[in-house]
Amino acid sequence: MPKDSPVSGSSSISSIVPHSRPTLGEREQAAVAEVLASGQIAQGPQVQALEEEATGYFGSAGAVAVGSGSQALLLALKSLGLGEGARVAMPAFTCSAVLHAVEWAGADPVLMDTAEGELAPDPSTIERLEGPIDATIIVHPWGNPLDTAAWKDTAPLLIEDCAQSMGARWADRPVGSLGDAAMVSFYATKMLCAGEGGLLAAPKQETIEAARDLRDYDKKPEHARRFNFKMSDLQAALARIQWSRLPEFVDKRRSLAQRYDTEVPALGLTPVVTPPEATCTYYRYLCWAGRDVSPLLDYCQSNGIYCRRPVPITLDRLLKLPPLPNTMQAWNRVIGLPIYPTLKEMEQDQVLEVLGMARGKGLLD
Repeated sequence: MPKDSPVSGSSSISSIVPHSRPTLGEREQAAVAEVLASGQIAQGPQVQALEEEATGYFGSAGAVAVGSGSQALLLALKSLGLGEGARVAMPAFTCSAVLHAVEWAGADPVLMDTAEGELAPDPSTIERLEGPIDATIIVHPWGNPLDTAAWKDTAPLLIEDCAQSMGARWADRPVGSLGDAAMVSFYATKMLCAGEGGLLAAPKQETIEAARDLRDYDKKPEHARRFNFKMSDLQAALARIQWSRLPEFVDKRRSLAQRYDTEVPALGLTPVVTPPEATCTYYRYLCWAGRDVSPLLDYCQSNGIYCRRPVPITLDRLLKLPPLPNTMQAWNRVIGLPIYPTLKEMEQDQVLEVLGMARGKGLLD
């Protein structure tokens, strides 16, 4: 039987349920059409408007829109003066984009293990690292925010990676509003979708000015190492509509998560818990399994349900370092279920049915 084909004889499993799907509609189409009709498709008024709206959202000194979330993180590092010789702490259980940005900046990555039974390090991890730390990147994991204020006391500079967590809050503050810089991604699968694109925000004007200077090499009176990191007005128009719809997206994800919360435990999975001070946006719906999830992932995919590990490979493995125990435990045992605003009720039915079938085959014990 082909790996991606549904199981023969299962009447209710009739279509593929992808792990991610963008939520785009008539407003996005109209915004792009308006930009095309204007003739101003490169960086222009839409980018400026997006930056102004982001500044208001974060309560920052400014915002700088760029071509990707990776570029935003790289410019955040460079604009804060983090380059050759700087030691930057980051979680090992995260996307490799964080590692690449630090290395492109010329800094040295220092990996942090997750806390036991968690998906992110604890702020006290910094005290146990060897050698001084010049900055820390915290990644709000998969829509579940971290206590930024607690992290801010552990390193001279703090960068918030909000690529997966737009709309999340800790107490009364949105993620991205307390660090020395924050980055957003507008990649196709993120909370806010513009195909590609990114943005950084910062509380100090000098950080914003440095990032603006690095973003574009043209028409500068003095030479310095710069590059073209610009966002187009087409991307910005999409991002602006998506940002305006963020409350709608978050509400729908929470509604889907509530159903999972009710039904998933009976199937043998333990949902990741959100701290009481936090507001989760469920960029991913993550659960702990009692065993390695590899057979479960294969079984779900063979039945048309595309579940995934939160990260394809941990950074300690990528760098061929000694394995970090809690990070490896999370990689082995955490699974992400499909969740996005366009997930239909019948599709969620399919996800739950396949998980029930998997339990019947002993894949969740």
